[in-house]
Amino acid sequence: MNSSNFQRLHPANLNRYRDPVIQLARRSWAPFMWHNAFAREHWHNLFDHFSEYQAVIVETSTDRPVAIGHSLPFRWEEDLANLPEEGWDWVIQKAIHDHKEGIQPNLQAALFVAVQEEYQKHGLSMVILQILREIAASKGFNHLVVPVRPSEKSKYPLISMDDYITWKTQEGLPFDAWLRVHIRAGGKIIKICHQSKTIHGSRAEWEEWTGMKFPQSGLYVIPGALNPIEINIEKNEGVYIEPNVWVAHSMA
Repeated sequence: MNSSNFQRLHPANLNRYRDPVIQLARRSWAPFMWHNAFAREHWHNLFDHFSEYQAVIVETSTDRPVAIGHSLPFRWEEDLANLPEEGWDWVIQKAIHDHKEGIQPNLQAALFVAVQEEYQKHGLSMVILQILREIAASKGFNHLVVPVRPSEKSKYPLISMDDYITWKTQEGLPFDAWLRVHIRAGGKIIKICHQSKTIHGSRAEWEEWTGMKFPQSGLYVIPGALNPIEINIEKNEGVYIEPNVWVAHSMA
């Protein structure tokens, strides 16, 4: 990253950039992803209560956010191998609960990293990840954990995540580009969290979110999804359950 072109935003200034940061996040995922109940209910807490755990890079010439990383602190006493199957959904609830109850955190979870499309060749995703690691280290945490959403899995929605994470490059690194970034930054794959994100909607809602029609019950491949969604016409319900991959970065 050329420091003359980009600068890290101080947490005290985060609220001033709230709208463009949220807009960048929303552009980075398929629309249906933002109908996750926990994202809808709790996203504001990232700004209202956890500003010091957010990483934002601003382009100096335009004063606009071009890369963001969101994270939350929480308490975890067990082995990292026991992190829950519900990954992303669970860690949001856990962090909010711990904050409300005044429970001292000892671990940090990165929820989301996004880079403006035209800046994706500047290495900013690695910079954001390093900032999140620095935040964890500054808090005295031993690990930064991440329910990673592999960036290229949506091209292979019929392949199980269990199989997908075994795919390797010729160098022996993960096939998936975003997983490779984590491994190169020192992260280690812990396990798959098979029910990391769950999204419910009616048939009409899913048709609105995806621009597709669902004439009968069954499994459907939709743009941007890592797995097929299941539509049940009789129940007027569509359910998407997304697997992610728990990755741990040691601060030691």
